[in-house]
Amino acid sequence: MMLRILLLALGLMLPTLAQAATYDLVVERTAMQVVPGRSDSVIAINGSVPGPTLRFKEGEEAIVRVTNRLKASTSIHWHGLLIDGAYDGAPGFNGFNGIAPGETYTYRIRVRQSGTYWYHAHSEGQEQAGQYGALIIAPAGEDPIKADAEHVILLSDHTREDPARVLRNLKSDSGYYNWNKRTLPELMRDAKKFGMKATMAERAAWGDMRMDATDIADVTGYALLMHGRPTAAGPTLAFQPGQRVRLRFINGSAMSFMDIRIPGVPMTIVAADGRPVQPVTVDEFRMGVAETYDVIVEPPAGAHAVWVETLDRRASVLGRLTSDPALRVSAPPPRPKQVLMLAEMGHSMPAPGEACTAEHAAMGHCQLAGVTPAAVDPNCPAEHAAMGHCTPKAPAAAPADPDCPAEHAAMGHCTPKAPIVAAATDPDCPPEHAAMGHCTPRAAGPRAGTAVALVEKPDGGTPFPVVDYGYGKDPMAGMDHSKMKGMMAMPVLGKEGDTDGSGRVFGWATGAPYGARVLSMRDLVALQPKADAAAPTREIIVRLQGNMERYIWTLNGKKFGEGPPIDVKYGERVRVTFINETMMAHPMHLHGMFFEVENGQAPGLMPEKNVIVVAPGRTQSIILTANEAGEWPLHCHLLYHMNSGMMQKLVVANVASPDGKPVPAAVHHH
Repeated sequence: MMLRILLLALGLMLPTLAQAATYDLVVERTAMQVVPGRSDSVIAINGSVPGPTLRFKEGEEAIVRVTNRLKASTSIHWHGLLIDGAYDGAPGFNGFNGIAPGETYTYRIRVRQSGTYWYHAHSEGQEQAGQYGALIIAPAGEDPIKADAEHVILLSDHTREDPARVLRNLKSDSGYYNWNKRTLPELMRDAKKFGMKATMAERAAWGDMRMDATDIADVTGYALLMHGRPTAAGPTLAFQPGQRVRLRFINGSAMSFMDIRIPGVPMTIVAADGRPVQPVTVDEFRMGVAETYDVIVEPPAGAHAVWVETLDRRASVLGRLTSDPALRVSAPPPRPKQVLMLAEMGHSMPAPGEACTAEHAAMGHCQLAGVTPAAVDPNCPAEHAAMGHCTPKAPAAAPADPDCPAEHAAMGHCTPKAPIVAAATDPDCPPEHAAMGHCTPRAAGPRAGTAVALVEKPDGGTPFPVVDYGYGKDPMAGMDHSKMKGMMAMPVLGKEGDTDGSGRVFGWATGAPYGARVLSMRDLVALQPKADAAAPTREIIVRLQGNMERYIWTLNGKKFGEGPPIDVKYGERVRVTFINETMMAHPMHLHGMFFEVENGQAPGLMPEKNVIVVAPGRTQSIILTANEAGEWPLHCHLLYHMNSGMMQKLVVANVASPDGKPVPAAVHHH
């Protein structure tokens, strides 16, 4: 009896994982009315698209059994999870070969985190066909994000075409789905506005590059879904007046960047890719493919439009956030479609002979006449800061002069009065620590999105402002392009934010109005300081490249399987710098680990993410602490880019392995 009691006591003392509820998922092809009035062939999980929302709890061991009733091999990848490599779910990595037809595979997941995540197929085009679902993980203790109610909003793009056919179409003609190509009438309208010579030179330059100025998205014709429901099915999110509502947004699309807004209802960003961040109030935000954002809203009584549209403005979904089911909502006025600029590869430079504007000056592209340049940190030159390799020490911030707003001062219209008293300090970040770059003081009031720099349109300004989403930095920022001969030989019709003869707006990132609070990646600050904030020991360069004519996408010039893996020692802290040499934005995703985004925040406060968007022609650095041994996919999360080669294997080798090979894969359970 005493022995039994002793063994029981010892068992209670050992660290254990609580057993979570077991999930059984069945993957099969079926016919379903995703869009009312028509039946499409989809891949459903447990009979639905999306699959069921799974709920785990931090500290538990979740068991998920997946049965494959397809005719082809399948898989489930747990996007954003810290997980044993064998259960990550990417075929060809860590000894996992996929789930064969008719087989059941058991995933055993030690849950080591909390937040908003999702799961999806990682085999061929199955994700596009409907094989995805939301994953919500509750924290072990008190949730730092307080809310009275919540809704999971999984956004996706649905096509009735077979994904394999979509890829074949792109391979045969990369512009197959570009239904926005410029026509002869549009050429004549541009000639009327800009002159025939300039217009023909611009068209010829695009022809020489074998690219199209309206190739905003590779695939169009999608039906956008809000948790499986298009606008016609009336997606509805209920709330009670006075409630603080948490909206868990997940971009589960295959190819679609999305702009999200709730007109008249401010949103406060509180988490990105599952990780809590210091609150940022915005009117709208852009989501790269596979990103997740948690927002808090406190809507007044009534019905409010939840408006989501794709970057190319070709697809949208209208949801309803309402306290009264009888009320209806309508979509906000449409925004113009975009047209790319030849200068997109040298993003946002002033056109030849163009005066330096406040926005270009703010981005370091030129110097405003009559404005004293900001103090330079000698330990962090502009070119190094532009690459994300350091953060310049900022001069002490002064309170704003109400008679001389920042945007007017930037244009040289006035000079702010010197402060009389010092600004209030953050008790957790004293001035002397901030001056050394050890911390970033929290703002005295609510923080707001800063992607739009100007509150109102300046005299002679463009119809739309420049919108800087912070998706990487211009590698030439900090240089005065107005003094660089030959730098802008390419023809330019208009400035970023201007409109062409047909009303399309110039620039990949434009469209939001002046004064809008729009989220920039630079607005994200980790909620809690990170203990490991050491400088990286080396840099890994990853060039994002592609051949649009053949629809081949590569990392460092190699398709997946053609080049050597990226080797990182276990425990090593490295900088990975993505250099986007294409005209497309790429949401880069790393399996198995989080990384810190070098976004200008101080070390320790840079946000942790698992997806980072790199805009056309931009450079973006991240810092990775390689603390998860195994073979991890690093890839563009645009499905057809990944399936066309834009993936590489990042190997984190166990320090105990002298031959540098990764830790052996865990035993599979079938």
